[in-house]
Amino acid sequence: MSLKIAAILLALLYQEYCMSNEMLILIGIVSVIALLLIMIKGKVHPFVALSLVSIAVALSSGIPMGKVVPTLISGMGGTLGSVALIVGLGAMLGKIIEKSNGADVLASWLLDKFGEKRAPFALAMTGFIFGIPVFVDVGFIVLIPIIFSVARRIGGNMLVYALPIGLSMLTVHVLMPPHPGVVAGAQVLNADIGLVLGLGFIAALPAVLIGQTFIPLFTKNNFVAIPASSDLLEYQKQVSKNVDGLPKFATVLAMIVFPLLLIMSGTVSATVLPKESIVREFFSMVGASPFALLLAVCVSSYILGIRRGWRKEQLEEILNSALAPIAGIILITGAGGMFGKVLNESGVGNALADVLSSTGLPILALSFILAAMLRAAQGSATVAVITTATILAPAVTSAGYSDIQTALVTAAIGAGSMTLSHVNDSLFWVWTKFFGITITQGLRTWSILSTIYGSLAFLIVTLMWMFA
Repeated sequence: MSLKIAAILLALLYQEYCMSNEMLILIGIVSVIALLLIMIKGKVHPFVALSLVSIAVALSSGIPMGKVVPTLISGMGGTLGSVALIVGLGAMLGKIIEKSNGADVLASWLLDKFGEKRAPFALAMTGFIFGIPVFVDVGFIVLIPIIFSVARRIGGNMLVYALPIGLSMLTVHVLMPPHPGVVAGAQVLNADIGLVLGLGFIAALPAVLIGQTFIPLFTKNNFVAIPASSDLLEYQKQVSKNVDGLPKFATVLAMIVFPLLLIMSGTVSATVLPKESIVREFFSMVGASPFALLLAVCVSSYILGIRRGWRKEQLEEILNSALAPIAGIILITGAGGMFGKVLNESGVGNALADVLSSTGLPILALSFILAAMLRAAQGSATVAVITTATILAPAVTSAGYSDIQTALVTAAIGAGSMTLSHVNDSLFWVWTKFFGITITQGLRTWSILSTIYGSLAFLIVTLMWMFA
Protein backbone atom coordinates (compact mmCIF):
# COMPACT_ATOMS: atom_id res chain seq x y z
CA MET A 1 0.00 0.00 0.00
CA SER A 2 2.86 2.37 0.92
CA LEU A 3 4.45 1.75 -2.49
CA LYS A 4 1.20 2.64 -4.22
CA ILE A 5 0.89 5.87 -2.22
CA ALA A 6 4.50 6.74 -2.99
CA ALA A 7 3.94 6.08 -6.70
CA ILE A 8 0.82 8.30 -6.71
CA LEU A 9 2.68 11.10 -4.91
CA LEU A 10 5.59 10.86 -7.34
CA ALA A 11 3.19 10.96 -10.28
CA LEU A 12 1.47 14.05 -8.86
CA LEU A 13 4.78 15.77 -8.19
CA TYR A 14 6.00 14.90 -11.71
CA GLN A 15 2.80 16.26 -13.24
CA GLU A 16 3.03 19.48 -11.21
CA TYR A 17 6.71 19.86 -12.20
CA CYS A 18 5.93 19.24 -15.85
CA MET A 19 3.01 21.66 -15.87
CA SER A 20 5.00 24.65 -14.56
CA ASN A 21 5.44 27.43 -17.12
CA GLU A 22 9.21 27.20 -17.03
CA MET A 23 9.18 23.47 -17.63
CA LEU A 24 6.66 23.72 -20.47
CA ILE A 25 8.73 26.41 -22.19
CA LEU A 26 11.84 24.26 -21.75
CA ILE A 27 10.01 21.27 -23.28
CA GLY A 28 9.02 23.42 -26.26
CA ILE A 29 12.58 24.65 -26.84
CA VAL A 30 14.14 21.20 -26.42
CA SER A 31 11.58 19.61 -28.75
CA VAL A 32 12.39 22.02 -31.59
CA ILE A 33 16.15 21.53 -31.11
CA ALA A 34 15.72 17.75 -30.99
CA LEU A 35 13.57 17.80 -34.11
CA LEU A 36 16.14 19.78 -36.07
CA LEU A 37 19.00 17.53 -34.93
CA ILE A 38 17.08 14.36 -35.85
CA MET A 39 16.21 15.64 -39.33
CA ILE A 40 19.40 17.51 -40.23
CA LYS A 41 22.09 15.46 -38.51
CA GLY A 42 20.31 12.13 -38.28
CA LYS A 43 18.87 12.36 -41.83
CA VAL A 44 15.57 10.96 -40.55
CA HIS A 45 12.54 11.51 -42.79
CA PRO A 46 10.63 14.61 -41.61
CA PHE A 47 7.36 12.71 -41.18
CA VAL A 48 8.98 10.10 -38.92
CA ALA A 49 10.92 12.75 -36.99
CA LEU A 50 7.85 14.93 -36.44
CA SER A 51 5.82 11.93 -35.30
CA LEU A 52 8.44 10.75 -32.79
CA VAL A 53 9.08 14.20 -31.31
CA SER A 54 5.33 14.88 -31.10
CA ILE A 55 4.87 11.72 -29.03
CA ALA A 56 7.81 12.63 -26.79
CA VAL A 57 6.44 16.15 -26.19
CA ALA A 58 2.97 14.80 -25.43
CA LEU A 59 4.26 12.34 -22.83
CA SER A 60 6.77 14.69 -21.22
CA SER A 61 4.24 17.54 -20.88
CA GLY A 62 1.71 15.44 -19.02
CA ILE A 63 -0.81 14.57 -21.73
CA PRO A 64 -2.37 11.25 -20.62
CA MET A 65 -1.17 8.25 -22.61
CA GLY A 66 -4.71 7.44 -23.70
CA LYS A 67 -5.01 10.89 -25.30
CA VAL A 68 -1.65 10.97 -27.10
CA VAL A 69 -2.74 9.21 -30.29
CA PRO A 70 -6.12 11.03 -30.50
CA THR A 71 -4.22 14.33 -30.15
CA LEU A 72 -1.86 13.34 -32.96
CA ILE A 73 -4.76 12.32 -35.19
CA SER A 74 -6.60 15.55 -34.40
CA GLY A 75 -3.54 17.62 -35.32
CA MET A 76 -2.97 15.67 -38.54
CA GLY A 77 -6.65 15.71 -39.53
CA GLY A 78 -7.19 19.35 -38.63
CA THR A 79 -4.31 20.40 -40.84
CA LEU A 80 -4.98 18.07 -43.75
CA GLY A 81 -8.72 18.75 -43.76
CA SER A 82 -8.04 21.97 -45.64
CA VAL A 83 -4.44 21.60 -46.80
CA ALA A 84 -4.87 18.29 -48.65
CA LEU A 85 -7.81 19.58 -50.69
CA ILE A 86 -6.16 22.90 -51.45
CA VAL A 87 -2.78 21.40 -52.32
CA GLY A 88 -4.29 18.58 -54.39
CA LEU A 89 -6.70 20.73 -56.41
CA GLY A 90 -4.17 23.56 -56.66
CA ALA A 91 -1.58 21.14 -58.03
CA MET A 92 -4.06 19.91 -60.66
CA LEU A 93 -4.87 23.46 -61.74
CA GLY A 94 -1.18 24.31 -61.84
CA LYS A 95 -0.36 21.26 -63.92
CA ILE A 96 -3.05 22.13 -66.48
CA ILE A 97 -1.70 25.67 -66.75
CA GLU A 98 1.85 24.35 -67.05
CA LYS A 99 1.13 21.68 -69.67
CA SER A 100 -0.97 24.02 -71.79
CA ASN A 101 2.09 26.32 -71.86
CA GLY A 102 0.00 28.88 -69.98
CA ALA A 103 2.69 29.42 -67.36
CA ASP A 104 5.15 30.26 -70.14
CA VAL A 105 2.71 32.82 -71.53
CA LEU A 106 2.39 34.54 -68.14
CA ALA A 107 6.14 34.35 -67.53
CA SER A 108 6.82 35.94 -70.94
CA TRP A 109 4.42 38.78 -70.11
CA LEU A 110 6.09 39.44 -66.75
CA LEU A 111 9.58 39.40 -68.28
CA ASP A 112 8.52 41.65 -71.16
CA LYS A 113 7.03 44.20 -68.78
CA PHE A 114 9.66 44.16 -66.05
CA GLY A 115 12.76 42.63 -67.62
CA GLU A 116 14.89 39.79 -66.28
CA LYS A 117 16.65 41.92 -63.67
CA ARG A 118 13.35 42.92 -62.10
CA ALA A 119 11.77 39.47 -62.30
CA PRO A 120 11.99 38.90 -58.50
CA PHE A 121 10.30 42.28 -57.95
CA ALA A 122 7.58 41.36 -60.46
CA LEU A 123 6.95 38.07 -58.64
CA ALA A 124 6.81 39.85 -55.29
CA MET A 125 4.22 42.33 -56.56
CA THR A 126 2.25 39.47 -58.14
CA GLY A 127 2.20 37.71 -54.79
CA PHE A 128 1.23 40.93 -52.99
CA ILE A 129 -1.72 41.63 -55.28
CA PHE A 130 -2.98 38.05 -55.50
CA GLY A 131 -2.44 37.62 -51.77
CA ILE A 132 -4.90 40.34 -50.76
CA PRO A 133 -8.16 38.49 -51.52
CA VAL A 134 -7.08 34.88 -50.89
CA PHE A 135 -5.33 32.79 -48.26
CA VAL A 136 -1.59 32.45 -48.66
CA ASP A 137 -1.75 28.66 -49.19
CA VAL A 138 -4.22 28.89 -52.09
CA GLY A 139 -2.68 31.83 -53.91
CA PHE A 140 0.83 30.48 -53.46
CA ILE A 141 0.02 27.04 -54.87
CA VAL A 142 -1.94 28.48 -57.81
CA LEU A 143 0.99 30.76 -58.72
CA ILE A 144 3.67 28.06 -58.47
CA PRO A 145 3.68 27.30 -62.24
CA ILE A 146 4.51 30.96 -62.97
CA ILE A 147 7.38 30.91 -60.46
CA PHE A 148 8.86 27.80 -62.08
CA SER A 149 8.38 29.15 -65.58
CA VAL A 150 10.12 32.45 -64.81
CA ALA A 151 12.92 30.61 -63.01
CA ARG A 152 13.49 28.19 -65.90
CA ARG A 153 13.62 30.98 -68.45
CA ILE A 154 16.22 33.04 -66.57
CA GLY A 155 18.06 30.30 -64.68
CA GLY A 156 20.24 30.62 -61.60
CA ASN A 157 19.13 30.13 -58.00
CA MET A 158 15.59 28.91 -57.25
CA LEU A 159 15.56 30.92 -54.01
CA VAL A 160 15.79 34.17 -55.99
CA TYR A 161 12.31 33.51 -57.36
CA ALA A 162 10.69 31.47 -54.56
CA LEU A 163 11.43 33.85 -51.68
CA PRO A 164 9.94 37.16 -52.94
CA ILE A 165 6.53 35.79 -53.88
CA GLY A 166 6.17 33.57 -50.81
CA LEU A 167 7.20 36.29 -48.35
CA SER A 168 5.05 38.97 -49.98
CA MET A 169 1.96 36.74 -49.80
CA LEU A 170 2.66 35.87 -46.17
CA THR A 171 3.06 39.58 -45.29
CA VAL A 172 -0.34 40.40 -46.76
CA HIS A 173 -1.86 37.34 -45.07
CA VAL A 174 -0.91 38.41 -41.53
CA LEU A 175 -1.53 42.16 -41.84
CA MET A 176 -4.56 42.76 -44.04
CA PRO A 177 -8.22 41.72 -43.94
CA PRO A 178 -10.01 39.66 -45.16
CA HIS A 179 -7.56 37.07 -43.84
CA PRO A 180 -8.91 35.17 -40.83
CA GLY A 181 -6.25 35.88 -38.21
CA VAL A 182 -6.21 39.66 -38.49
CA VAL A 183 -10.02 39.82 -38.89
CA ALA A 184 -10.56 37.71 -35.76
CA GLY A 185 -7.93 39.73 -33.88
CA ALA A 186 -9.66 42.98 -34.85
CA GLN A 187 -13.00 41.63 -33.64
CA VAL A 188 -11.57 40.54 -30.29
CA LEU A 189 -9.97 43.96 -29.75
CA ASN A 190 -13.02 45.83 -31.15
CA ALA A 191 -10.79 47.47 -33.75
CA ASP A 192 -12.29 49.20 -36.78
CA ILE A 193 -11.80 46.78 -39.68
CA GLY A 194 -11.44 49.61 -42.20
CA LEU A 195 -8.62 51.18 -40.18
CA VAL A 196 -6.97 47.77 -39.77
CA LEU A 197 -7.09 47.31 -43.55
CA GLY A 198 -5.67 50.75 -44.31
CA LEU A 199 -2.94 50.72 -41.66
CA GLY A 200 -2.12 47.10 -42.49
CA PHE A 201 -1.58 48.08 -46.12
CA ILE A 202 0.65 51.00 -45.08
CA ALA A 203 2.76 48.56 -43.02
CA ALA A 204 2.73 45.68 -45.52
CA LEU A 205 3.80 47.41 -48.75
CA PRO A 206 6.99 49.07 -47.41
CA ALA A 207 7.85 45.88 -45.51
CA VAL A 208 7.73 43.92 -48.79
CA LEU A 209 9.64 46.55 -50.78
CA ILE A 210 12.35 47.03 -48.14
CA GLY A 211 12.44 43.33 -47.27
CA GLN A 212 13.38 42.43 -50.84
CA THR A 213 16.68 44.26 -50.44
CA PHE A 214 17.66 41.69 -47.79
CA ILE A 215 16.97 38.65 -49.97
CA PRO A 216 20.28 38.78 -51.96
CA LEU A 217 22.20 38.63 -48.66
CA PHE A 218 20.77 35.15 -48.12
CA THR A 219 20.59 33.81 -51.67
CA LYS A 220 24.28 34.40 -52.34
CA ASN A 221 25.26 31.83 -49.68
CA ASN A 222 22.39 29.39 -50.25
CA PHE A 223 21.95 27.86 -53.69
CA VAL A 224 19.02 25.70 -54.82
CA ALA A 225 19.07 24.33 -58.35
CA ILE A 226 16.05 25.05 -60.53
CA PRO A 227 14.33 21.70 -61.20
CA ALA A 228 13.72 20.76 -64.82
CA SER A 229 10.19 19.92 -65.95
CA SER A 230 10.82 16.23 -66.52
CA ASP A 231 7.37 14.66 -66.23
CA LEU A 232 5.41 14.02 -69.40
CA LEU A 233 7.90 15.85 -71.62
CA GLU A 234 7.15 13.51 -74.47
CA TYR A 235 3.46 14.07 -74.05
CA GLN A 236 3.89 17.85 -74.04
CA LYS A 237 5.62 17.66 -77.42
CA GLN A 238 2.73 15.59 -78.70
CA VAL A 239 0.17 18.08 -77.38
CA SER A 240 1.98 20.97 -79.05
CA LYS A 241 1.36 19.40 -82.43
CA ASN A 242 -2.38 19.24 -81.81
CA VAL A 243 -2.98 22.86 -80.82
CA ASP A 244 -2.79 26.12 -82.63
CA GLY A 245 0.01 28.04 -80.90
CA LEU A 246 0.01 29.18 -77.30
CA PRO A 247 -3.06 30.06 -75.25
CA LYS A 248 -3.88 33.76 -74.99
CA PHE A 249 -2.53 35.73 -72.05
CA ALA A 250 -6.03 36.86 -71.03
CA THR A 251 -7.31 33.27 -71.08
CA VAL A 252 -4.56 31.95 -68.84
CA LEU A 253 -4.87 34.90 -66.46
CA ALA A 254 -8.62 34.31 -66.26
CA MET A 255 -8.07 30.68 -65.23
CA ILE A 256 -5.90 31.85 -62.32
CA VAL A 257 -8.09 34.78 -61.32
CA PHE A 258 -11.34 32.76 -61.54
CA PRO A 259 -10.94 30.78 -58.26
CA LEU A 260 -9.47 33.83 -56.52
CA LEU A 261 -12.53 35.92 -57.44
CA LEU A 262 -14.84 33.17 -56.18
CA ILE A 263 -12.97 33.04 -52.88
CA MET A 264 -13.06 36.83 -52.57
CA SER A 265 -16.80 36.86 -53.32
CA GLY A 266 -17.35 34.50 -50.40
CA THR A 267 -15.37 36.77 -48.09
CA VAL A 268 -17.07 39.98 -49.26
CA SER A 269 -20.59 38.53 -49.09
CA ALA A 270 -19.95 37.27 -45.55
CA THR A 271 -18.87 40.79 -44.57
CA VAL A 272 -21.61 42.91 -46.16
CA LEU A 273 -24.67 40.63 -46.35
CA PRO A 274 -26.90 39.44 -43.46
CA LYS A 275 -26.61 35.83 -42.31
CA GLU A 276 -30.04 34.87 -43.61
CA SER A 277 -29.24 36.07 -47.16
CA ILE A 278 -29.48 33.31 -49.79
CA VAL A 279 -26.80 35.11 -51.84
CA ARG A 280 -24.44 34.92 -48.87
CA GLU A 281 -25.18 31.22 -48.42
CA PHE A 282 -24.52 30.56 -52.11
CA PHE A 283 -21.17 32.38 -52.13
CA SER A 284 -20.17 30.78 -48.82
CA MET A 285 -20.25 27.48 -50.72
CA VAL A 286 -18.74 28.45 -54.08
CA GLY A 287 -16.33 30.84 -52.34
CA ALA A 288 -14.88 28.12 -50.12
CA SER A 289 -11.30 27.50 -51.25
CA PRO A 290 -11.69 23.76 -52.11
CA PHE A 291 -14.95 24.34 -54.01
CA ALA A 292 -13.54 27.32 -55.92
CA LEU A 293 -10.43 25.35 -56.91
CA LEU A 294 -12.53 22.35 -57.98
CA LEU A 295 -14.58 24.58 -60.28
CA ALA A 296 -11.37 26.11 -61.62
CA VAL A 297 -9.94 22.66 -62.39
CA CYS A 298 -13.10 21.72 -64.30
CA VAL A 299 -13.24 24.99 -66.27
CA SER A 300 -9.50 25.03 -67.10
CA SER A 301 -9.62 21.35 -68.11
CA TYR A 302 -12.06 22.29 -70.83
CA ILE A 303 -10.78 25.73 -71.88
CA LEU A 304 -7.03 25.03 -71.75
CA GLY A 305 -7.26 21.32 -72.50
CA ILE A 306 -10.20 19.71 -74.28
CA ARG A 307 -11.03 22.78 -76.37
CA ARG A 308 -7.42 23.01 -77.53
CA GLY A 309 -7.10 19.41 -78.66
CA TRP A 310 -6.41 17.30 -75.58
CA ARG A 311 -8.00 13.86 -75.49
CA LYS A 312 -9.81 12.77 -72.33
CA GLU A 313 -7.17 10.10 -71.67
CA GLN A 314 -4.41 12.70 -71.95
CA LEU A 315 -6.21 15.05 -69.54
CA GLU A 316 -6.56 12.22 -67.03
CA GLU A 317 -2.85 11.46 -67.35
CA ILE A 318 -1.95 15.09 -66.68
CA LEU A 319 -4.19 15.31 -63.61
CA ASN A 320 -2.75 12.05 -62.28
CA SER A 321 0.78 13.34 -62.79
CA ALA A 322 -0.01 16.35 -60.61
CA LEU A 323 -0.81 14.21 -57.56
CA ALA A 324 2.22 11.92 -57.29
CA PRO A 325 4.79 14.65 -56.42
CA ILE A 326 2.60 16.18 -53.68
CA ALA A 327 1.93 13.01 -51.68
CA GLY A 328 5.04 13.53 -49.56
CA ILE A 329 4.31 17.24 -49.19
CA ILE A 330 0.82 16.55 -47.87
CA LEU A 331 2.04 13.91 -45.41
CA ILE A 332 4.84 16.10 -44.03
CA THR A 333 2.57 19.13 -43.83
CA GLY A 334 0.07 17.10 -41.82
CA ALA A 335 2.83 15.95 -39.50
CA GLY A 336 3.83 19.60 -38.99
CA GLY A 337 0.24 20.32 -37.97
CA MET A 338 0.39 17.34 -35.64
CA PHE A 339 3.51 18.73 -33.94
CA GLY A 340 1.90 22.16 -33.60
CA LYS A 341 -1.25 20.62 -32.11
CA VAL A 342 0.74 18.74 -29.47
CA LEU A 343 2.65 21.90 -28.54
CA ASN A 344 -0.64 23.76 -28.26
CA GLU A 345 -2.40 21.05 -26.22
CA SER A 346 0.60 20.68 -23.91
CA GLY A 347 0.22 24.30 -22.84
CA VAL A 348 3.52 25.61 -24.20
CA GLY A 349 1.78 28.57 -25.87
CA ASN A 350 -0.18 29.46 -22.73
CA ALA A 351 2.98 29.23 -20.65
CA LEU A 352 4.73 31.71 -22.93
CA ALA A 353 1.73 34.02 -22.79
CA ASP A 354 1.66 33.94 -18.97
CA VAL A 355 5.37 34.71 -18.67
CA LEU A 356 5.34 37.56 -21.20
CA SER A 357 2.13 39.20 -19.97
CA SER A 358 3.69 39.71 -16.55
CA THR A 359 6.74 41.59 -17.88
CA GLY A 360 5.16 45.05 -17.94
CA LEU A 361 6.29 45.79 -21.51
CA PRO A 362 4.60 48.61 -23.49
CA ILE A 363 1.45 47.37 -25.21
CA LEU A 364 2.84 47.61 -28.74
CA ALA A 365 6.06 45.73 -27.93
CA LEU A 366 4.14 43.14 -25.90
CA SER A 367 1.74 42.61 -28.82
CA PHE A 368 4.59 41.92 -31.23
CA ILE A 369 6.72 39.75 -28.92
CA LEU A 370 3.83 37.68 -27.59
CA ALA A 371 2.51 36.96 -31.10
CA ALA A 372 6.03 36.08 -32.27
CA MET A 373 6.61 33.68 -29.37
CA LEU A 374 3.22 32.02 -29.84
CA ARG A 375 3.93 31.68 -33.57
CA ALA A 376 7.28 30.03 -32.80
CA ALA A 377 5.69 27.77 -30.20
CA GLN A 378 2.76 26.34 -32.16
CA GLY A 379 3.30 27.27 -35.85
CA SER A 380 0.01 28.89 -36.86
CA ALA A 381 -0.01 32.63 -37.53
CA THR A 382 -3.80 32.70 -37.23
CA VAL A 383 -3.77 30.99 -33.81
CA ALA A 384 -0.96 33.32 -32.66
CA VAL A 385 -3.00 36.42 -33.60
CA ILE A 386 -6.24 35.24 -32.02
CA THR A 387 -4.54 34.05 -28.81
CA THR A 388 -2.52 37.25 -28.42
CA ALA A 389 -5.57 39.45 -29.06
CA THR A 390 -7.60 37.50 -26.49
CA ILE A 391 -4.89 37.84 -23.84
CA LEU A 392 -4.39 41.58 -24.44
CA ALA A 393 -8.05 42.54 -24.96
CA PRO A 394 -8.72 43.52 -21.30
CA ALA A 395 -5.60 45.70 -21.20
CA VAL A 396 -6.47 47.40 -24.50
CA THR A 397 -10.06 48.04 -23.37
CA SER A 398 -9.10 49.44 -19.97
CA ALA A 399 -6.40 51.72 -21.44
CA GLY A 400 -8.96 53.58 -23.53
CA TYR A 401 -6.92 53.68 -26.72
CA SER A 402 -8.21 55.56 -29.76
CA ASP A 403 -9.53 53.70 -32.81
CA ILE A 404 -6.25 54.26 -34.66
CA GLN A 405 -4.17 53.02 -31.72
CA THR A 406 -6.34 49.90 -31.35
CA ALA A 407 -5.94 49.20 -35.07
CA LEU A 408 -2.16 49.63 -34.71
CA VAL A 409 -2.10 47.12 -31.83
CA THR A 410 -3.89 44.68 -34.15
CA ALA A 411 -1.29 45.35 -36.87
CA ALA A 412 1.57 44.84 -34.39
CA ILE A 413 0.11 41.46 -33.43
CA GLY A 414 -0.12 40.53 -37.12
CA ALA A 415 3.50 41.56 -37.69
CA GLY A 416 4.62 39.40 -34.77
CA SER A 417 2.68 36.41 -36.09
CA MET A 418 4.72 36.49 -39.32
CA THR A 419 8.06 35.97 -37.60
CA LEU A 420 9.91 32.78 -36.69
CA SER A 421 8.28 30.48 -39.24
CA HIS A 422 9.98 27.10 -38.91
CA VAL A 423 9.36 23.35 -38.80
CA ASN A 424 5.99 23.46 -36.99
CA ASP A 425 4.51 25.75 -39.67
CA SER A 426 2.69 23.95 -42.49
CA LEU A 427 3.58 26.72 -44.98
CA PHE A 428 7.27 26.16 -44.22
CA TRP A 429 6.92 22.57 -45.43
CA VAL A 430 4.84 23.45 -48.49
CA TRP A 431 7.35 26.11 -49.51
CA THR A 432 10.48 24.00 -48.98
CA LYS A 433 9.17 20.77 -50.49
CA PHE A 434 7.64 22.28 -53.62
CA PHE A 435 10.91 23.97 -54.55
CA GLY A 436 13.30 21.22 -53.44
CA ILE A 437 14.76 23.30 -50.60
CA THR A 438 16.45 21.50 -47.71
CA ILE A 439 15.41 22.08 -44.10
CA THR A 440 18.71 23.80 -43.35
CA GLN A 441 18.33 26.12 -46.33
CA GLY A 442 14.74 26.86 -45.34
CA LEU A 443 15.81 27.82 -41.82
CA ARG A 444 18.67 29.95 -43.14
CA THR A 445 16.49 31.83 -45.60
CA TRP A 446 12.71 31.60 -45.10
CA SER A 447 12.75 31.54 -41.29
CA ILE A 448 15.15 34.47 -40.96
CA LEU A 449 13.57 36.53 -43.74
CA SER A 450 10.04 36.00 -42.41
CA THR A 451 11.33 37.44 -39.13
CA ILE A 452 12.94 40.38 -40.94
CA TYR A 453 9.76 41.13 -42.90
CA GLY A 454 7.65 40.94 -39.74
CA SER A 455 10.10 43.15 -37.86
CA LEU A 456 10.07 45.73 -40.65
CA ALA A 457 6.27 45.81 -40.54
CA PHE A 458 6.43 46.27 -36.75
CA LEU A 459 8.88 49.16 -37.09
CA ILE A 460 6.50 50.89 -39.52
CA VAL A 461 3.61 50.29 -37.11
CA THR A 462 5.72 51.78 -34.29
CA LEU A 463 6.40 54.89 -36.39
CA MET A 464 2.68 55.31 -37.02
CA TRP A 465 2.01 54.85 -33.30
CA MET A 466 4.24 57.87 -32.53
CA PHE A 467 1.90 60.08 -34.56
CA ALA A 468 -1.39 58.40 -33.60
